[in-house]
Amino acid sequence: MCNFVLSKSEDCKMKRNVLNLRDLGGLPLTDGKGQTPHGLYLRSGKLSVLTPEECKKLCQEYHIASVIDLRTPIEAQEFPDPLPDSVEYRQISLLKDSAVGITHETGSDPMTILRSLRKQPEKLKKMIPDFASMYERIVTDEYSRRQLDQVVSLLRNNAAEGKCTLFHCTAGKDRTGIVSMALLKSYGVSDEDIIYDYMRTNRNAFWPTIKKCLAVLMLTHNWELVKTCYTSFMAQRELIETAIKHYTC
Repeated sequence: MCNFVLSKSEDCKMKRNVLNLRDLGGLPLTDGKGQTPHGLYLRSGKLSVLTPEECKKLCQEYHIASVIDLRTPIEAQEFPDPLPDSVEYRQISLLKDSAVGITHETGSDPMTILRSLRKQPEKLKKMIPDFASMYERIVTDEYSRRQLDQVVSLLRNNAAEGKCTLFHCTAGKDRTGIVSMALLKSYGVSDEDIIYDYMRTNRNAFWPTIKKCLAVLMLTHNWELVKTCYTSFMAQRELIETAIKHYTC
């Protein structure tokens, strides 16, 4: 999907993988009468991996009119999106609190914690969240569900006006995956197609995850922790199934 030129010195495919960028258009509807629209919904990881020039080019290529940032205010402040002034920016967090492996806030970034607690692997394991509970909470907790509904409503309203909206968290996996699920549900996309889109993240996440796991191994020399980290950074089918199970339209 990366059909824009990022820079002469950077590989486009590598940047696409880091962004975990894709269009949600073209998924069939269960009524058999159509598909999700192309060019109106882009899901992604954080845009701070791009320079301002690269980000401007991205917005131009995909005609991005609006960006919805699903991260917490601290995350957004630490790694701000280098957006051009012409793009509308909204920050709507799905979570109140920081969570290791999810929000990546200052002081709770997984790699930062690993460096400071590398000699305490058992403590590190305990700090990794219960992702199944996290996915359930985002679709059932009063605050998170209100925020989720607000995001989906904004996405649909922007699309009705012909505006392309990019929405993202940090890796474009968990919070972004749940928003994608709720948005696709609103269109009548089947659960299997929702799961298929969610699992596509692993095409982009695999090599970055391997690099992180190698760093964990070098820091801790603990294979069990490496396995736990691998599971945390990769999309897991059962997680989005949990969100689908507990989500009510």
